[in-house]
Amino acid sequence: MESEENVLIARFLRRTAFFIPPSTSLPQGAGTSGKLILCVALCLLAAILPAAALASNPEKEPAPVVDMASWWVSEGEAASLAVIQRHVEARGLGWRQHVSPGSGTSRYWNVLEEWLAEGRPLSASQAIGFDIRDWASRGMLANLDAIAKEEEWDEVVPHGIQRLSKYKGHWVAVPINAHSTNWLWVNYPLFSRLGMPEPDTWDDLLKLLEKAKDEGIIPLAIGREPWEHTLLFECAAAGTGGAEFYRRAFLDLDEGALEQGLVEEIFRRMSVLRSFVDPEFNFRTWDEATTLLREGRALLQVQGSWVLGEFRHHGLKPGQEYSCLRFPDTQGMVLFNADQYFLFKNSPLSDEVRATLASALMGIEFQAELSTATGAAPARVDVPREGFDPCGRRSITDMRNANMRRTMMGSIAMGNANPAPVKEAIYAVVNEHFLGKLTDREAAHRLREVISAAAGADPES
Repeated sequence: MESEENVLIARFLRRTAFFIPPSTSLPQGAGTSGKLILCVALCLLAAILPAAALASNPEKEPAPVVDMASWWVSEGEAASLAVIQRHVEARGLGWRQHVSPGSGTSRYWNVLEEWLAEGRPLSASQAIGFDIRDWASRGMLANLDAIAKEEEWDEVVPHGIQRLSKYKGHWVAVPINAHSTNWLWVNYPLFSRLGMPEPDTWDDLLKLLEKAKDEGIIPLAIGREPWEHTLLFECAAAGTGGAEFYRRAFLDLDEGALEQGLVEEIFRRMSVLRSFVDPEFNFRTWDEATTLLREGRALLQVQGSWVLGEFRHHGLKPGQEYSCLRFPDTQGMVLFNADQYFLFKNSPLSDEVRATLASALMGIEFQAELSTATGAAPARVDVPREGFDPCGRRSITDMRNANMRRTMMGSIAMGNANPAPVKEAIYAVVNEHFLGKLTDREAAHRLREVISAAAGADPES
């Protein structure tokens, strides 16, 4: 009969190592020390065998996670983020999103700085315009030249956007779309009810706005932010002075272009437009102004093509519930704001993962799907127009034509025309004038001072 000691050791081995049939017994001739040595040996073998099996058949490694920071917070923008996430994950990458409002203003950048100071493992951030150069000048951005050369970004991205995606000749950001700001968004049922022609000139626009005001409709919807007022200003400036004036004054910062009478006329038109804004404008955001338009409480909104993303998100139909027109007298021009992502050089990502992420954001299918969600045109000129609605197709066509004519020019309001200090200074002048704190003449004088102070500055400094 087997000793009680042998039974206990065998039971221990069956429970802690690997399966030993119940009929198996330990050698009767083994002493206690021998039995303990055997017990330890079998336990070690039990630990080694699973590890060896795992090495011969390793499980799939967890996907590298990319931490993406963004200021997209509206409903339509959240839907756009979902598109980005889906395409990034399709490349085998994990996704974590960090969101704070700010529309690319200093408010967002302050939050981003706080996140970095807290040690968040941020991989990439949404960015626009000259803000990209500010971060690049601090040595914080990864160089993307290798993937850009491999995928021929130089051949497909419009020159005006490349100017902002590069720092000192090197790719440091990935453009994901090309919004346009000189759009006039129209509530189509209200417009049809007024029985007016589409406004092609400044005088046409004034007649339409007067008619809406007489009918008790809010003629022009706008929000409280200085960038919104500056967006309206840049449309008025381009329409009043033309493409060559806009380029010289706001891209080249040529103070000689700012003839006093012309600049006063721009601000006079801004004063006229202000007379068609409802008194509550200073208590709402841009997307709340879009809601007024969408719900039939306002006729027009001068705003970027992200409005189209809001319309699509809410299921509005082009030609029935809304239409898109170029701001009068800016036909042939595209004032653009390209959303981009830059990648942090010191993030935990490997160069291979960074290249995968950048490639995903420049993918043709991705940019087509994102553009239909955001209302923008793709940031590359080789994306087919099929699948886009009439406003989307027009946006793509306008961008391609403006790119060839060199009338695709950066938006002042969205920081695609000037470095941040110049942009903020223009914001201050335009906003004070829009709030009635400056006369047309005073605003014109102040603007000339801003441009004069900025003239000759190094755009990559």
